[in-house]
Amino acid sequence: MSILNVDKLSAGYDGIAVLKNCSFQVDRGEVVVILGASGDGKSTLMKALAGLIPQLTGQVFFDDEKVKDPTEQLVPGHPLIKLINQDFQLDDFHTVEENIRLRLLAYDSGYQKDRVQTLLRLTKLTAYRNVKATELSGGQKQRLAIARALADEPEFILLDEPFNQLDFQMKQSISRHIHSYLKKNGIGAIMVTHNGLEAMEWADRIIHLSKGKIKRNANARSFYETPKTLEEARFFGPVNKVVIKDEKTIYFRPESFRLRKDNQYKIPLEILFKESTLLGWYTVFEFQHQTRRIQLYSTKDLSTISKIFVKKLPFSD
Repeated sequence: MSILNVDKLSAGYDGIAVLKNCSFQVDRGEVVVILGASGDGKSTLMKALAGLIPQLTGQVFFDDEKVKDPTEQLVPGHPLIKLINQDFQLDDFHTVEENIRLRLLAYDSGYQKDRVQTLLRLTKLTAYRNVKATELSGGQKQRLAIARALADEPEFILLDEPFNQLDFQMKQSISRHIHSYLKKNGIGAIMVTHNGLEAMEWADRIIHLSKGKIKRNANARSFYETPKTLEEARFFGPVNKVVIKDEKTIYFRPESFRLRKDNQYKIPLEILFKESTLLGWYTVFEFQHQTRRIQLYSTKDLSTISKIFVKKLPFSD
């Protein structure tokens, strides 16, 4: 059963639409990722869903209740929808613990104490509970913003690139814990990113937003395995482009190759090794095919090979 319904929504600034005629639904407990390039309207969509900017056309319904925009109510936003963006919106001269507790004033002291403890552990901020927000790093502020948003147990979370200021290890840990928390508690969420790998880690479903319009709405696996355009495919990393002997252009991912032919990997390519770069646990090998350079990813040495079989992506120029 859907909890969020977006119907032909257009939104923007000063009467100019950035987001154009978007329609989709999100089910209870579902995590949807909005995938798109910078400037394609992702943050505008999140603000419109939160009721923070005017809806030029269309409507947003949360649990069958219309989400009102600033032209329809004095205090913008919906009490059960929380937006976490890069503005943080912290109370700078309060401590970490106070920032969270201020969202819990309507609850008894016992619940406040337990809830603060839970959120400090979840966001790995226990050691900073008495530190003022002004003294936190950007990554710590981002984690505090997440804790504040979750404090009063909202039914829906909007995450606008919520982990972009965290280092790799902290990002992996916090992201995994937050995703698990949302799933465990049945909290629906929409997360914005331009990183296809992050989208795959989070998404039950991916919506591709391009130039303010929805281009595709599909489950995460389908989006990765059967991209419909080169733009979609490139969200998940580099894509090789080659021309095969019948003068047909094909695309394939650097990992989509085999040394022997089979039912999936059946397009042969003659290649010449050029150079390699070790990137941690795998190596990027560069080869020449006709007039083009291609990349292959492998944990094994490929420098002596001269022929591969590839699986092409399901689109063409």
